[in-house]
Amino acid sequence: MSSRVHILGTLIRNDNSIEKEILRRILTGNITYFVAISLFRSRLLSRATEIILYKTLIRPVVSCGAEAWTLTKKEEQAVLIFERKMFRRIYGPKYENGEWKCWMN
Repeated sequence: MSSRVHILGTLIRNDNSIEKEILRRILTGNITYFVAISLFRSRLLSRATEIILYKTLIRPVVSCGAEAWTLTKKEEQAVLIFERKMFRRIYGPKYENGEWKCWMN
């Protein structure tokens, strides 16, 4: 059984596992997005403004304390998947040659 301690909002475990902390941060990032969903769905804001909102409201919630994380490939992929999902929500998918693609490709 591993002990755990919260330091400055980050869950520290003695087995150095950060997986649950990353999942908690991603969940919190999703909650933050849905709290501000009216801003992201507003037709009055440009995509550039939505990107700024993402970088100032949501990304810090997910990445706070990330400097001290030691990530495995699986955990790194989870963070990247979250970020791609946020950009898909902002840009929306595009339909090209009979299949849906991300705008970033």
